[in-house]
Amino acid sequence: MSAEPLSGQSGQGAADRPFASLDVHREVDLFLAHEAELNDSRRYWEWADLVEEAFTYKVPVPRTPDTPFAPHYDVRTMLIDESRWSLCSQWFRRLDPDLYERSWAENPPVRFRHLVTNVRVRETDDSAVFDVRSNVMLVGVRQSDLPKFLTAERFDTVVRTDEGLRLRARWAVLDQVLIDFPQLRILL
Repeated sequence: MSAEPLSGQSGQGAADRPFASLDVHREVDLFLAHEAELNDSRRYWEWADLVEEAFTYKVPVPRTPDTPFAPHYDVRTMLIDESRWSLCSQWFRRLDPDLYERSWAENPPVRFRHLVTNVRVRETDDSAVFDVRSNVMLVGVRQSDLPKFLTAERFDTVVRTDEGLRLRARWAVLDQVLIDFPQLRILL
């Protein structure tokens, strides 16, 4: 199952499915808050424990279509197209002490703050899998520069496992076409 909004299992196709119970919604909402906390405090290896091995993370290129009925993103081109493996071996590796001094995009570090709102949790055909839509604003500040903002709608597939909730897939659709942000190696 994919978190892509046009897949028929998530996003727009999921809008007809019933909402999950309030208990499940609360559990997923706390899971997303915990995930945001780990990202904001740069605890990426702990964050990686919250995602499945086959996790995918995609952010399509935003665009302004000629019609309001077309997607506001390019379905064929991705700004970010990553897996759990690529995030751990390439993105997070650059923050290890032996590489950090050469990671110019990270030094001085950008301070991030994730604001996750409007969480909607829907049931799927599998009682252990949930389609989750949310809105997210990411604030980035480097040194004494003015804050930069990114907003997006997220489409997540969250699964219940023996170890607790896990993220299976994330598809984030940016609202801005022109992106003014300190860096794009970000987890929305």
